[in-house]
Amino acid sequence: ETLLKTGKWMALTAALLGWMFDGLEMGIFPLVARPALQELMGPEGSTRIGTWMSAIIAVFLVGAAIGGILFGWLGDRIGRVRAMVWSVLTYAIFSGLCGFAQAPWQLAVLRFIASLGMGGEWSLGVALVMEIWPSSSRALLAGLIGAAANVGYLLIALIGLGLVQNPTGLANLLRSLHLPDTWVSELLGKDNSAWRLLMILAASPAVLTFFIRLFVPESERWKHSAATSPKARIMDIFVPGLAK
Repeated sequence: ETLLKTGKWMALTAALLGWMFDGLEMGIFPLVARPALQELMGPEGSTRIGTWMSAIIAVFLVGAAIGGILFGWLGDRIGRVRAMVWSVLTYAIFSGLCGFAQAPWQLAVLRFIASLGMGGEWSLGVALVMEIWPSSSRALLAGLIGAAANVGYLLIALIGLGLVQNPTGLANLLRSLHLPDTWVSELLGKDNSAWRLLMILAASPAVLTFFIRLFVPESERWKHSAATSPKARIMDIFVPGLAK
């Protein structure tokens, strides 16, 4: 019984942290979009910044919707926990890679792939908690999980504010890590917005995957369903009767 209670809290913690980092990842692009696109496009591309911002946000939203379907299906096939590990790794790694982008289209592609994992974590985190916790707690827990995303928004805003408030101190900190001056200049950017550094830091949720894999139990309801029901197929989402 103690193990069961611990597993419930570990699953809830994973879902809360996952949604918090989702909020962080969602909030990071609006924070860095303008300085990033200004640097990538140069003065001659300034009139197209708004167009690219809209396009990147659009592909991000589309990717999140697709990711919810794809990773939800994957969660039905291999388990909530393993699928959640892959979803978090996807959005963490590809968000971090945005810090190395050299063109707006690269940002768009990387943000799209990152959003696939983010959409997946939305569905998997909630599904895992709803299947492990008793029904009497589910409404409250769903609200808490949703609120965790807002904590992520606040967190990235505070991190961004802290980085740009003291560019000299940040530059000295990076040099203390024995980074070459060319790297420091690149990470800080021409306007000291540190947008590349912020995007690279967005890979930090990858650490969460170790916690999930080691401590979060698989849903017993999923195990029972996997043992007694046919394997889920992606087309069953759109044509449910096909599995029969």
